[in-house]
Amino acid sequence: MYKLFQIRLTDAEVDQVNETGHDSVPKQKLRLDLQFDKGDFSTLVAEGFDKGYYRHVANITAYDLEDVFRIGNCGPESAINRLLPMHSVSVGDVVEDSDGTKHLVAGVGFKKVDIKVFA
Repeated sequence: MYKLFQIRLTDAEVDQVNETGHDSVPKQKLRLDLQFDKGDFSTLVAEGFDKGYYRHVANITAYDLEDVFRIGNCGPESAINRLLPMHSVSVGDVVEDSDGTKHLVAGVGFKKVDIKVFA
């Protein structure tokens, strides 16, 4: 089983982004920095967890990280235990394996998060 963590915006934050731009909402800026590979990803992920931006949204039963990505985008739904609303697995999300190691969903594949983060 793998834990899926995502950064989700509230309706008010979405409104703020639409009115004043992406950088006006710190967690949206962090999410975009991860998506566009700006800065040290391990530090950015740690910051996201420290500030409470990441939420544990689901547990996914899968064979490996690639299978988590496939299931999180294509199903089957029976392999996903949703804890909170979630979007499809995408760049900037974090997947934690059974050993507690966190992996960032990257533009291509996954990157192991090298510093300890807490959830």
